[in-house]
Amino acid sequence: MFGKRKYEFKPDRGEGTLKKLYLTPIQRKRLLKWGAVSLVLVVLSLLQDVVLCRIQISGSTFDMAVCGILLCGMFFDPETTAVFTLISSTLYYFSGTAPGTYSIALITGLGTLLCIFRRNYLQRCFSATMLCAAAGMFLYELGVFAIGWFVGNTTLDRLGVFALCGVLSVAVMPLLYPLFLSISNIGGESWKE
Repeated sequence: MFGKRKYEFKPDRGEGTLKKLYLTPIQRKRLLKWGAVSLVLVVLSLLQDVVLCRIQISGSTFDMAVCGILLCGMFFDPETTAVFTLISSTLYYFSGTAPGTYSIALITGLGTLLCIFRRNYLQRCFSATMLCAAAGMFLYELGVFAIGWFVGNTTLDRLGVFALCGVLSVAVMPLLYPLFLSISNIGGESWKE
């Protein structure tokens, strides 16, 4: 009477959290896309910090992380670009290579505004994307110089170093374009040229 028979007691089936998680094929592709973008940006940051920091031309070097963030942001809608550049620039700041907290505002603002400009006034093509990303890179370097000069961290004679850093970073953008183009074609938002 007090004991249960063997066939009456059935314990709950143990399900892990991954068995309950169901992703649609579109969600999987978007997760793959953002994972690939994150991996490329981490590789660019490591490449900048480990290898390219030793290569200096007239005192300036590459700024690969900012280059990748601004170029990748041109492939998405302005809303997506705003969130992407905010998160990426915050992680870039916490990586320790950013010049200051103002780099978060500079990258996010420039990336979003130039993406809006490209989307509203330019066609979706290689030249428009490169033009907007290059303008963003030069404006970022100019903004970093202006803030550094205002605060007293740099002098006016170093403006050429910042400009050369922008030129070096823009020179790398055509090499990164096919990579970000192929990544942006994964999942929902497709880039059609």
